[in-house]
Amino acid sequence: MVFKITDYSLCLPIMDVLKVVNLTTEISRDMKTMGLVQLGKHTIKVWDLHQQLGDGSLPHRSPNQRFLVIIRPRDSELWGIFVDDLPNLVELPQDMMRPIPKSYRQASVLEMISHAAVISNEASTQKIFLLDLQQVGALTP
Repeated sequence: MVFKITDYSLCLPIMDVLKVVNLTTEISRDMKTMGLVQLGKHTIKVWDLHQQLGDGSLPHRSPNQRFLVIIRPRDSELWGIFVDDLPNLVELPQDMMRPIPKSYRQASVLEMISHAAVISNEASTQKIFLLDLQQVGALTP
C-alpha cells in the first residue's frame, strides 16, 4: 500500500494494514490535538508523519479527503497514520526493494524507513520508501 506524506511516497506491506478509514471533521480535530482517535471500541495512537517528515503543519484539505491507515506494529496496540489521499495498492516485487544501510538510517527521515524502491516509466521516476514498523514506538512521542 503506497501513500504520500509531504514529498515522500511511503509504503507498507498490505499484510500490515488492518484498515483504511475515511475520517470525519471531529476525528481529525481530536487526532491533531491529542494524538489519539477513538473508532468504535478502539483507541488508536496516531503516528504523525506529517510532523516528522515536513514542517510540522498539516496540509489544508477538505475533511472528506483525509484517511487513517490503521496498522498493528505491536501485539496489542493499534496505530494510525494520517494521510490526505486514499492510498494506492501497488505490487512491488521484493527484489525491487533495496535495504537502506544502517549507517544511513541515523538521519531523522531515514531512521523510519528500512527499504527503498525506484519505479520508472516513460513520464517519471518515483522513489518509494518502506516504513519500518519496528521503529514506530521509538519514533513517536
